[in-house]
Amino acid sequence: MANLTVKDLPDSLYKKLKSQAHANRRSIASEVTVLLERALGERATSEEDLLHRAKRLRDRTPTRLTEEKRREAVRRGRS
Repeated sequence: MANLTVKDLPDSLYKKLKSQAHANRRSIASEVTVLLERALGERATSEEDLLHRAKRLRDRTPTRLTEEKRREAVRRGRS
């Protein structure tokens, strides 16, 4: 994977980028990658890699949403 260095980035733009990355729970590098993908109409991350990342995230999640818990949440949401 290639590296990219951006020189002379205005402070105001960096602050906006940093804020947006934080809001999206991404690193600044990941946020830049997402923005470039959108701007260039490309997906740098393969679908297979995205599915692998999702599985790792599910595996690290301490609790699972069982069907019973889902029904209870729906029931509580309606009352």
